[in-house]
Amino acid sequence: MPKKRPNPMNCDTYDYWIFDLDNTLYDIKLSLFKRVSIRITQFIINYFGITKNEALKLQRELYLKYGLTLRGLIVEKKIEPQDFLKYVHDVEFPELKIDNELKSLVSKLKGKKYIYTNASYQHAKNILTLLGVMEEFEYILDIEATDFIPKPNIESYKIMKKKLCLRNKDMDKAIFIEDTARNLVPAKKLGMSTVWMENSFNANDFKKNFTYIDYSFKNVKSFLKFIKI
Repeated sequence: MPKKRPNPMNCDTYDYWIFDLDNTLYDIKLSLFKRVSIRITQFIINYFGITKNEALKLQRELYLKYGLTLRGLIVEKKIEPQDFLKYVHDVEFPELKIDNELKSLVSKLKGKKYIYTNASYQHAKNILTLLGVMEEFEYILDIEATDFIPKPNIESYKIMKKKLCLRNKDMDKAIFIEDTARNLVPAKKLGMSTVWMENSFNANDFKKNFTYIDYSFKNVKSFLKFIKI
């Protein structure tokens, strides 16, 4: 099972802090990403002229096969990704407020801090701005930056390494924080440390992949507070 050290993790252990975005930087219990999922379903209904049940079935099948519904729609249906991204991320998140505690905790981390997300750049920017932490991250690696190849496809991680200028010898100084356990598997295989944000939604996924997870925490703040600055 993932480790939970009795003593704080030393901040100097890592030079590269790589965070997932949705359900990682904010509480998954807010269910904010469900709004995006609903928009994905509606996009499929509108685009293909099919029923809601048919759309949900296609959405689920493509997600399981490709790791991201959008990737499947690009590969199998040849859709224009920008139209999809603009539509599905046209949502508001009034629950998200400036989080000064999160900002303080992230700002104290030494080294480079990045966002690595399967979502669009604009969506990531919106979320980070609402939380008040946009300026704390050096770079947002969004789905377009990975050529629309999503986590957990290993090719996405290879692009991530290149975009973030990470050499093989840097990987043991990198740590990846993510709520979807299977997305941590390629990171671990590449030599990174891995942190899972505990959640019941991805519990079965965690059970299948826990051997690739080094640490687990109930939320991102509990993880950040664990680090000895």
